[in-house]
Amino acid sequence: MTEQIKKVVLDSEKVLSSFKKNIDKIEARYKDGVEKYRKGNFTIKFLSSGQKTISIKQIKHKFLFGCNAFMLDSFESSDKEVLYKQKFSKIFNHAVVPFYWKDLEPQEDELRFKKDSVKMYRRPAPDVVLDFCKEYDLQPKGHCLTWNWFTPDWLEKYNVDERKRLLEKRFKEISDEYADKIPSFDIVNESASNYNIGKKTLFDGYDEYSLKLGGKYFANNKKILNEWNYAIWDTYVTSGKYMPFNMQLKDFIQKGYPIDEIGLQFHMFTPAEKLDNDSFDVFLNVENHLDVLDVFNAYNLPMHISEITIPCYPYCLSQNEEIQAKLTEYFYKIWFSTPNMKSIVWWNLVDGYAAYAPRNSYEGENYYAGGLLKYDMAEKSSYKVLDNLINNEWKTNINDTTNKNELSFKGFYGEYEITVTVGNKQQVKTVKFFDDNAVLEI
Repeated sequence: MTEQIKKVVLDSEKVLSSFKKNIDKIEARYKDGVEKYRKGNFTIKFLSSGQKTISIKQIKHKFLFGCNAFMLDSFESSDKEVLYKQKFSKIFNHAVVPFYWKDLEPQEDELRFKKDSVKMYRRPAPDVVLDFCKEYDLQPKGHCLTWNWFTPDWLEKYNVDERKRLLEKRFKEISDEYADKIPSFDIVNESASNYNIGKKTLFDGYDEYSLKLGGKYFANNKKILNEWNYAIWDTYVTSGKYMPFNMQLKDFIQKGYPIDEIGLQFHMFTPAEKLDNDSFDVFLNVENHLDVLDVFNAYNLPMHISEITIPCYPYCLSQNEEIQAKLTEYFYKIWFSTPNMKSIVWWNLVDGYAAYAPRNSYEGENYYAGGLLKYDMAEKSSYKVLDNLINNEWKTNINDTTNKNELSFKGFYGEYEITVTVGNKQQVKTVKFFDDNAVLEI
């Protein structure tokens, strides 16, 4: 532990002031959005006459609640590995698979695809994550195919034309192995924020070139343009709708690049001393936040809150833990009720294992303690909040009896187990109610 780091107790009234001020707006938007966009009208038609006892149990969401699965095969004990898988799969149905070029191909032409690949901290081989997804029925997403960070050291010796050739080779190799196994990929990551660095480490126009490669090699996959804080929330404060990511996205769509979905990162990387400062509203101004969501929702493309860090800060003080939980509840309700939202992805599940830091330190991203679990795998209040929302408040379960030939109900989109009992005869069916006005005959 880095004990010299100051303990900061957040001021709940200041941190949550905008949410409390706008609570009526938040609640109205939440209730309306959930009813319109997260629920459908479903009908069960019965093939048997007589009185029927019906159990309708939602067992899975259509909406994707996710997290990166970077700590698979990376814990210091098998006990933690088991707990990680259990607690991950209890609330999430979606897992992010790492495809960072630097770690996927640390030596040129030596690809770390398979389970027996050399182990790397926070970088399990894709096949390790896919086995986890198969075991727990999780939908995978690949992250990320092109980023100007985490490029291999061996790439530096090549000129622009050679880098283009090698980038296309990378796309083809990943496509050949995983295009039919992973439905969606972050094709380009953070180029609107980091383009100047991108010019230096890859080549001018690398993002546009990569989007073309995405169309060529991942024609049947969902292709996501994913962006970081700076080009979204930070610059909205000063630039409004002219924030860089909106301008970039508009330009790319006009040019006809194959972009199927939009990824908005939300890492609250703000020092504790500044988070409750009255003038600091990049993340905590509700009006701004809703405006940004509306700007991107207007593209009418599926949206993702693709990476989330909501901080608890060093020592995970009880007051800070409760603020993290309350922010988590507010934001998830706002995001879940946004019309075109498709997924919400927490980033680091467990404290002490974040990027740019030794494990169990307060260095790098560990400083923010943005996990849902503590380092010892104990559940934080934020984990319990999400467990309640995802597994209780946002799931439909009905028990009823009827003599009629059909039963209609409104429920959350997802997979259901339907049990119908007539006399001594019982039938059980699993059905996906993914579309409005879906019908099941049983």
